[in-house]
Amino acid sequence: MASNTWEKRQREKAKREKKELKRAKRDEKREMAAGEVEEGPTSEELMAQFAALNREFAAGSIDEPTFRLRKNEIWLAMGLPADNI
Repeated sequence: MASNTWEKRQREKAKREKKELKRAKRDEKREMAAGEVEEGPTSEELMAQFAALNREFAAGSIDEPTFRLRKNEIWLAMGLPADNI
């Protein structure tokens, strides 16, 4: 009986590993496809956007919630942590 339990665990483990391998392949294909479609702005462009955003906020052209939202979008695009809003 112990042999049956061990064999069952081995089958379940093999199924999990196969499932994980398929998931990893799908994720890899998605990442490759996403990278080919759109690269996004460069760090310099994002910094220029952030500088312009700061100028708008300092001039009073935009309110604080809009400033924080757009700032977080820029920071996330740069890979930086965003504020908790």
